Amino acid sequence: MLAENPNESSRALLLRRVRLVFNMGSFMRKIFCLGLLVIASSSCTSRERTPANAGPTGLAATFSYRLVKLDHGILQPIDTASLNNIKYFAFYYSASWCPPCRIFTPKLVDFYNSFKPQHPDFELIFVNQGSSASDMLDYMKAEAMPWPAARFEDIDGSNANQYASEEIPDLVLVDADGKVLSNSFMGSTYVGPNKVLDDIQSLVH
Repeated sequence: MLAENPNESSRALLLRRVRLVFNMGSFMRKIFCLGLLVIASSSCTSRERTPANAGPTGLAATFSYRLVKLDHGILQPIDTASLNNIKYFAFYYSASWCPPCRIFTPKLVDFYNSFKPQHPDFELIFVNQGSSASDMLDYMKAEAMPWPAARFEDIDGSNANQYASEEIPDLVLVDADGKVLSNSFMGSTYVGPNKVLDDIQSLVH
């Protein structure tokens, strides 16, 4: 019986098993055991190369807030690590009490639903500028927002508002390093989020 050291790597353990096989008597037994070792080696190598519980990387790793998403009318948490392959983030600052937001949001929903499936490296994150978690939920449900959102309870005291301005609706496009590529301003003049929608279509490939 081969005694296994729990601190021994899979490669070292495999070599010990190979030496043990060649010390066996019969040729056919060696061939059979070597076949089993090849299968075991492939499995061990695959396990060693797959990191367990990989956390968020890139810009997603800098989020100091949790993310939620509508699921059958309920906000459910999502894993921030699911954004690891995102190269472009759009942050949407909006609130239910803002009339221009209520006009623009349905257009943004339509845009996202048609654009996102063709651009999996793009994601939009809603950061509510309203006064309560219930208002945020009602707003997301009323507009059927399909994107993730910063959890309401985490917005204050986090970096969720790092790209926000004093005007809403405010849409900001950044790259995977957090560099702003487009916002709702021309210089210091607020021009609105439609400009950013045009830039997203031009910049996100």
